[in-house]
Amino acid sequence: MILLEIKEYLKEQKRASLKDVATKFDLTEDVAKEMLAHWERKGKIAQAEKAPCGKNCSCCSSPCGAMYFWKEN
Repeated sequence: MILLEIKEYLKEQKRASLKDVATKFDLTEDVAKEMLAHWERKGKIAQAEKAPCGKNCSCCSSPCGAMYFWKEN
């Protein structure tokens, strides 16, 4: 099931953008966002406030979209 694959991907990567997840699993960004929302509701992931570059995604010249990270238990 793709939800479990996304879970494993985020656990391995620790952090990924919405665009990365959509591309990796051949999904539209809207569908990827809904699947990520499932794990967010369960408290397993959260959206990062800043991109890996240290800036808010809206500040980058090539925006990466929302960033998500796996929350370790």
